Amino acid sequence: MLSERWRKPDESIKIEGYSFDDFKEFLTFVYSGECQITNKNIFSMIDIAEFYGVYVFKTICEEFLTKTELNLENIYQMIQISNKYSLTEFNQLVINFASKNISTFLKNEQFYGLEKCTLKKILELSDKTKNQEVVFEAVYQWGEKQAKEGLEADNGLDLNDAIKTQISDLLPFISFQNMSVDYLVFFVVKQTDIFTVSELRNFLWASSGARVVQITDENGKKMKGELRCDEIKKVVDEIKSQKNIYCYFGCSAYCYWETIQSKPTTPSKLIENEKVDWYLIYDSGGDIAIMHRENISDRDYLLAEMFADDGFILNEKCKIEIV
Repeated sequence: MLSERWRKPDESIKIEGYSFDDFKEFLTFVYSGECQITNKNIFSMIDIAEFYGVYVFKTICEEFLTKTELNLENIYQMIQISNKYSLTEFNQLVINFASKNISTFLKNEQFYGLEKCTLKKILELSDKTKNQEVVFEAVYQWGEKQAKEGLEADNGLDLNDAIKTQISDLLPFISFQNMSVDYLVFFVVKQTDIFTVSELRNFLWASSGARVVQITDENGKKMKGELRCDEIKKVVDEIKSQKNIYCYFGCSAYCYWETIQSKPTTPSKLIENEKVDWYLIYDSGGDIAIMHRENISDRDYLLAEMFADDGFILNEKCKIEIV
C-alpha cells in the first residue's frame, strides 16, 4: 500500500481516519517492534493493525486488551471490539464475564443490540440454577425487539411467530425447571403466547418436580406423561431398568416392556379421559405398556396420561426412560 507499486514516485500519501500520534506509534512498531499502547489509543491501534493487515501488531493489541479490567460499564464495548476484529482469546474472556454477571449484564439497554450468536454463547455458559425468570424475560424482550424490526421489513410472519423464530435457538440454554410455577403460569403461559401446549406441559412438569416418563420412537419423536400412581419409586425403578431396551410390539395401539410386576393394591389415581388417547399402564401380565385408551380393560392399571408429538410412531423401535 505504501510502496511505489501503488503510487507515483514522490507522491504524498494521505493518511485519513487516524491521528498523527496514533499513526506514529504504529510506524514505530513497524520499524522497532515496540510502541506505546494505552487505554486511550488501544481501539485506534487495533483498527490500524486490521486496516493495514499487520497481524503481529494486532496480536500485540489483543494481548493488551486481555489485561484490561472488565466491568459492567465497558463490557458491551469490549464485546463489540472482540467481535468486530475477530479477537478469539479476548472474546472468550468477555463472554465468560458476561455469563457470570448475566443478571445485571442483561439490564443494560445495550443488551437488546446484541447479535444472536453472542447472546447464545453467553447463555450457554451462564449458571442455569439462578435468575432464570430474569434471563427468560430479557431474552423474550430481546426477541420481541428483533421481531418487530423484522416485521417492518414485511417478512410474512405475525408477531408471536416472529418472536419464536428469533428465540428458538436460545431456549435450550434457559432452565425452565428452575423457574417458579407462578412465573411459568402468569408470564410464560399467559403473556408470551409463543409455546405449544406440549411445550408448556413439559415446562410445568419440570418445574413441579414431577416424574416424567418419555417414550422415544426411531425418528426421535417423543411421547411423554407424568407418573400419577402409588409406589412411584417402584415404577420409576422399573422404567429405569428398561432404558435403551426396545419394546415388544403388539400392534399399532399397544407395546410393552417385560417387567412382570405385581400391580399396586390401591386404585389408580387416574380415570380414563376421552380427551386422552394414550396411557402408560401395568397391563394384565404386570408389564409396563403403552396402550390406546380404546384397548384398555379393567385388568389394566393406569400409570400416566401420555401425550405424543405430531408424527410419533409406535412400533418395535420405541424406548422408554425417566426424564
